[in-house]
Amino acid sequence: MMSKRLTLTRHLECTVLEVKEIKGRGVTIDVVLVNGTLREGDTIVVCGLNGPIVTTIRALLTPPPMHEIRIKSEYIQHKR
Repeated sequence: MMSKRLTLTRHLECTVLEVKEIKGRGVTIDVVLVNGTLREGDTIVVCGLNGPIVTTIRALLTPPPMHEIRIKSEYIQHKR
């Protein structure tokens, strides 16, 4: 129904939901990816309290399918 209103841009668009520390993984960022593609090794810039934070993506993780994200479980790591 709304397919004619959809547009594709070359810019990455995502929303940061949460920044947290996972034991054994370090600091992780939960995001909702709206447009674009993220890959391991990409450089990203995120707003911080003391200015921009420039970092490199070390791993892409997703929760298991059909599983509540708030329940602690192993993440699926995507490698390319």
